[in-house]
Amino acid sequence: MESVGARLKGAREAKGYTLEQIARDTHIAKRFLEALEAEDFSVFPGEPYLLGFMRTYSSYLGLEAEETVTLYYNLKLQEQPPPIDELISKGSPGSLTRVVIVIGAVAILGAGAFLAIRSGLFEREPSAQSSAGEETPALPQVAGATFEMSDEIVEQRFSIGDRVMVPVLDQEYSVDLTRIDDGLIATIDGQEQQIPVGEAIRVDIDGDGTNDLRIALRSVDEIESPPTVVVRLDRGAAAVAQPDDPAGEAIPAQAIGATLEPSREESARLIAAFDEQSEFTVEIRFEGYSLFRYQIDDEDRVEQYYQAGDSLRFNARDAFRVWVSNAGSARLRVAGTDISLGETGQVTAGLVTWVPDPDSGRQLLELLPVY
Repeated sequence: MESVGARLKGAREAKGYTLEQIARDTHIAKRFLEALEAEDFSVFPGEPYLLGFMRTYSSYLGLEAEETVTLYYNLKLQEQPPPIDELISKGSPGSLTRVVIVIGAVAILGAGAFLAIRSGLFEREPSAQSSAGEETPALPQVAGATFEMSDEIVEQRFSIGDRVMVPVLDQEYSVDLTRIDDGLIATIDGQEQQIPVGEAIRVDIDGDGTNDLRIALRSVDEIESPPTVVVRLDRGAAAVAQPDDPAGEAIPAQAIGATLEPSREESARLIAAFDEQSEFTVEIRFEGYSLFRYQIDDEDRVEQYYQAGDSLRFNARDAFRVWVSNAGSARLRVAGTDISLGETGQVTAGLVTWVPDPDSGRQLLELLPVY
């Protein structure tokens, strides 16, 4: 039976597409495309993301998206343990007797466990106490994950305690996300450095006198346990100064690009027409789980997970850029006009900005597709 990864990779190679090209066209990070082809589903933050990316990738390659999803569900069924009744030989009196004995033993063990819990046998031991007789609380243990930085640019949400291994030439160097203290404290190859929210640092990680890595801190969420941070690591821009936007990418002047698939091309959508430019209101209401990234004018880019019931509201002067992992979950309203970003599971991006109308002389507020 054909596998999910083989189906996607085969279709991609048959069309001669690279992962980099598809990542640009679909707005799906290269690491997620690689994970789909390798069937490494553990890298996705949740099944809604996995299925959404799977459908988008399949449709882009001209495949039936639901057939790919069906292959995924079939794979999950194969990984599940077989039902117990298939393990029991029917029609054998001896087998039936053994089943009755097993059931009885399980019932006895269950009753014993219940009595033990009621009696407090399995309760935690008292925590250690200090010499003054006060209880000493146990320190929380954070088991961080280790990530390999295989791409030039990595931007994602990490947990405090995580480690990123950064390759420089033929060696790897560690970046540990150590703790939160007026931003992020990162231990880079044994040395602590502070990165405030919305700012970036450049690091000479191998000590040769040339910056090898740029680290930008997008946001900090201390509500979660352990706290999480959205961090961008960029090896390509490490030695290049970006005074116009120290922590992210500036909004491009030209938003409509080219795509490998002509069927994916979209036209600009008119939102409203005004006599002159002015501030406009942006409202977003979430009806489901979504990873949402946005940038207002020349401010820092913000990335956050949202769930049903969350909402955002702010004003923009010149431009509003948006990227959403589950377009059908986000309801967008700009200058009093409702705008559909896409369907459930669809990954999409757009730029709301002013476009002068040479015929009428008015200012048009439009949503431009970003490829």
